[in-house]
Amino acid sequence: MEKKLTAEQVRELIGQEGSYTRYVTVIDAKQAENGEVNVRVRDSIGKVYWTGLDNIDLYR
Repeated sequence: MEKKLTAEQVRELIGQEGSYTRYVTVIDAKQAENGEVNVRVRDSIGKVYWTGLDNIDLYR
């Protein structure tokens, strides 16, 4: 017999904003006519997505 887990909602956290960090590897990059650069990245958990170059900090 499995034990059913119960959890209570923590209402004081709902609506708060914050940030989290993931390490990414750039796997593609494109520059639009207006000069904006978008990069395709793979994050540390394997998710692949496009984001603006200004949204990430790259190690040089």
